[in-house]
Amino acid sequence: MYPSQGLLKALNDIRETSIQNNTLYHRQVPFVDATTSITAFGQPILQNPEVANEFINALVNRIAYTSVMVKNFNNPLNQLKGEEIPLGYAGQNIYINPAQAREYNVNDFAGLLVKYEADVKVEYTVKNIDIQYPVSITRQELKKAFTSWGDFERFIDSIVNSLYNGLYITQYNLTKGLVSSAYKNNAARIETVTVPTNRNEWRDFVAKMRGFFLNMLAPSREFNAWYKMGGEGRPVVTWNEAQDTVLLIRNDILSQVSVQVLSAAFNMSEAEFLGRVIGIDNFDEYDADGNKIFDGSKILCMLADRRWFKINDQETFLDQFYNANNRVWNYYLNYVSQYSSSLFANAVIFATEEPVVALTSLTFPTATATIPGVGEEIVLRVNTNPRGATSEITYTNSDENATFTIDKIDNKTVKLVGVSAGTATLTASANGQTATISVTVSE
Repeated sequence: MYPSQGLLKALNDIRETSIQNNTLYHRQVPFVDATTSITAFGQPILQNPEVANEFINALVNRIAYTSVMVKNFNNPLNQLKGEEIPLGYAGQNIYINPAQAREYNVNDFAGLLVKYEADVKVEYTVKNIDIQYPVSITRQELKKAFTSWGDFERFIDSIVNSLYNGLYITQYNLTKGLVSSAYKNNAARIETVTVPTNRNEWRDFVAKMRGFFLNMLAPSREFNAWYKMGGEGRPVVTWNEAQDTVLLIRNDILSQVSVQVLSAAFNMSEAEFLGRVIGIDNFDEYDADGNKIFDGSKILCMLADRRWFKINDQETFLDQFYNANNRVWNYYLNYVSQYSSSLFANAVIFATEEPVVALTSLTFPTATATIPGVGEEIVLRVNTNPRGATSEITYTNSDENATFTIDKIDNKTVKLVGVSAGTATLTASANGQTATISVTVSE
């Protein structure tokens, strides 16, 4: 068996680099062509430790590492990655809300001098992935590899596959994990559905997804999680671009609905839509030992703006170390990245149940609040920990004469309307936790 053309080029590139750098390797190791025997090539490498070190370093860096970077693009979820972050530890995503309209008033001369602040929202992200994939090469393995060109190519493949499979599995699982994490933390819009069992139900299921897809193309606060997760100020208004909308869907669900049907539902050609439908084996989470730590079977699919996925690689590089005591070359593929999701971008998770997130504490943002007068109203919002807590919150007034009335807008928001002048305490309670705020109704 002769070496492949790709391997021939790689080995001779190593030799050419040695010539340019004036190192020992090219003086000892011959030029390789289709007639070169594996023995003639391998013998000078095995006989000289300096040459062996140069060869192994070049082999792993030039061939193995390069192959891993090329194969890395095979990960179907890599299309969701953002730009690389070359420097720094933390980053920030800035979103500016659309300006609010106001009524035209010909007599509003004072408005000329008013400063109209932009509604700027900021979310912070940090580097949260810093891992290594070690691979060792022993001198004994190297000797076995030089018995034939076939053995040598299998030796290289074993190094590449070891590094590549480790990185591929990590990236794939981390990306899926963003969806399962958003579900279990109630950090995205959750739409409950039942698993279809017949043709009509499958048709209704696809129609429901199409409805969400069309609504997400229009400006709205309904499909991002900024307000839901305790973001301050006005709710964020955002929308999708059709070409940037992706559907991550479990393969068992996708197998029941063809891509042709989905593309028709989303009013796109199959060719256009194919790249945006990504089949997922499951939305489970596993620890490093392969043990399931989260059952994602309740999640069927996720429809999202691709900007929801905040995946930014910082570094992917190799470190190396030769242990002369054990005659082992150790290589470490390092992967430093940031995996998070955006509160600004639209995303809807279709699941069979709402998540349950137990509340651990409650706080009001201030200790006091004032209602301007009888008949006037204010809106108060309570903060929860975790932000996505689902525990039902009840609100009570300490004044039996009803200094103010309480109208619950949603679980974390109430509207208070002044009934009579005075001061009373509003108490929020849930899961054994309470928070209070003193509310005064002005004369």
